[in-house]
Amino acid sequence: MPIMNQTFEIQGFDEAVIIVRSPEPHLACWRDVGGWMLQHQAEVDMRLLRGWGLPQASGREWRLGHRNGSVGHVRLMQLDKAGPQADMRADDQCWDSGGIFDLNVRVRDVAAQSAALHALHWHGASPPIRWDFGGLIVKEWLTRGPDNVRLALIERIEPPLPEADQPVGFGPVFNSSQIVRDMDAALSFYCDVLGFERAVSFQTGSLPSEANVMGLPPGLASQASLDLHIVHPKGLVKGSIELVSVNGAGGLDLSDTARLPNFGMALLRHPVRGLRVFAGHLARQGWPLAMPLTRVRLAPHGEVDLLAVRAPEGAWLEFYEAAA
Repeated sequence: MPIMNQTFEIQGFDEAVIIVRSPEPHLACWRDVGGWMLQHQAEVDMRLLRGWGLPQASGREWRLGHRNGSVGHVRLMQLDKAGPQADMRADDQCWDSGGIFDLNVRVRDVAAQSAALHALHWHGASPPIRWDFGGLIVKEWLTRGPDNVRLALIERIEPPLPEADQPVGFGPVFNSSQIVRDMDAALSFYCDVLGFERAVSFQTGSLPSEANVMGLPPGLASQASLDLHIVHPKGLVKGSIELVSVNGAGGLDLSDTARLPNFGMALLRHPVRGLRVFAGHLARQGWPLAMPLTRVRLAPHGEVDLLAVRAPEGAWLEFYEAAA
């Protein structure tokens, strides 16, 4: 008999799923402004929707990606007969916790890209802000569009990216943020339960009394500070998850509404080697599955086995492996 593989290996997330009311405004963002390609469109596999607890639902999906990117994709999903749907983080502020907050992409010229998105009715928490991101000087624009989807457009200032790494349009999605109230619980889940490593950790101290990337009122910004940690299975900033607590802002807890099938930033998907071993590991850790191990069709991968868990403050994470 073959020896059973007793190990598992998680990769950084390779796609983010957005549940939309209509795909057209999102396609205009990613394809027309970002320069991405539409790689796939089809019906959503009914087995996935049943695994989500939506046995009556059906849907269509559109998968987009950067022309030169093998990871960092976006999958749009439009559902029918899914029951009541509202925004994941309805009427929120940047300092409100719960669910998935944004997707990060690199851009060559944040001013030009923000102007293009303004024309499509995307709006920022503030104008593009130059700030020190743990030793990197960046210009960042945190913007919100249809279905309350947020993107962080990031232009590297110092040290500059090599010319070959400066994207035309949007680069691949390389990071996704979550605003959390309990940083200890979040880090325990990602680092102790999932085994992720910290790639970046820093604290800002009191914010200056001026415009800031989170859109805090300048007159109140000095009462707040940011505690920020980027985690990834191998300690990279590529398919990584950024945990941010906005201390002193007194934000709302929106984790209860950050649930499928609500509109907006729905989930992140991670490839895994040894998925069944990983499922056993989660059971030993006492961490419940939000979706049991299920076989589904997931283009372009074909048949995959997939399971899901929820992070402490509501973010839905899926883990998949090609079916044997």
